[in-house]
Amino acid sequence: LRKCDKPFVTNYYPRTVPTMLARATLKNDIINLLLLLLLISCHEVFGKIEVIVAGLGRTGTMSLHTALDKLGYEGYHYIDFAHAQHWYDALVTGETSIDSILDRISEEEKYTAILDNPAADFFDELRRRFPQAYVILTVRDTPKIFAESWKELSKAIEVTERDFNFWSFPSFFQWIPSFWYLKRIRCVMGTTHLGLPPCHLVKEWDKYPEGWLEEQYERHNQYIMDAMKESPDKLLVFNVKEGWEPLCRFLGKPVPDESFPYVQVNTARGLMELKQTFLIAIWAWIPITILFIVAVMWKCFFCLFPHKKRAYHYDKEK
Repeated sequence: LRKCDKPFVTNYYPRTVPTMLARATLKNDIINLLLLLLLISCHEVFGKIEVIVAGLGRTGTMSLHTALDKLGYEGYHYIDFAHAQHWYDALVTGETSIDSILDRISEEEKYTAILDNPAADFFDELRRRFPQAYVILTVRDTPKIFAESWKELSKAIEVTERDFNFWSFPSFFQWIPSFWYLKRIRCVMGTTHLGLPPCHLVKEWDKYPEGWLEEQYERHNQYIMDAMKESPDKLLVFNVKEGWEPLCRFLGKPVPDESFPYVQVNTARGLMELKQTFLIAIWAWIPITILFIVAVMWKCFFCLFPHKKRAYHYDKEK
């Protein structure tokens, strides 16, 4: 199986299996049978998501991502910037399908685990495509803790989503294609099984009464648990504070001889520092650009008029 050649399998397998089955049945061709088994095995190895992490963002998904990587999985967390346009075409414009981005993630790039939004919003599609996958529902200690964490993240990201205004907020982020796509993709979150209007879960939550975010968190978790009622052995409700033991027992993996990786990048303090970095970049880029242009023009001026440069140095020496 280590020598399975994916292009060979995906191109050869669909065309040959019916023929080989017929030959194997009719002629009892042992060689064909062995080759058929090898092809089927290779086909199963490639293009397979083994773990679906169905919890919303801000529920420890980044820590779990690191943990799954240590257990041998290849985790796809949130959105790869290189895939931003593909997600946008699938979720916003409808120019392509959800299946196409899942094909890219699982078959072309060989990820074996998928975590966080927007994947959590398309749990039904993931289960349909990968019915044998283990499902992990990440949770926080309380709904209120989740809501506070969600608000912190939303406030940090919001500064990258404002439109450019030279005098009041000269942000350049929406000129960057990936940020432009992500702004619109985020508005899809909460619109599927939760049935919320676009953008309300990620941007308009402050227009609702206190406790509204907590309610959406509980609704989402209940939806996942209800969807897994027929396969309870495939579901783990998991708080990353529980560490390795329940996770490894569920996945059938040995417990690593190291501490569980609690990632600190997305803490409240980390998000505050991230927001400050964004603001510094937003307010500093114009004066820096102006200084750069002035310096270049100054240099070019003396390149074009070298006698002016000599006169300048002569006057300076006097």
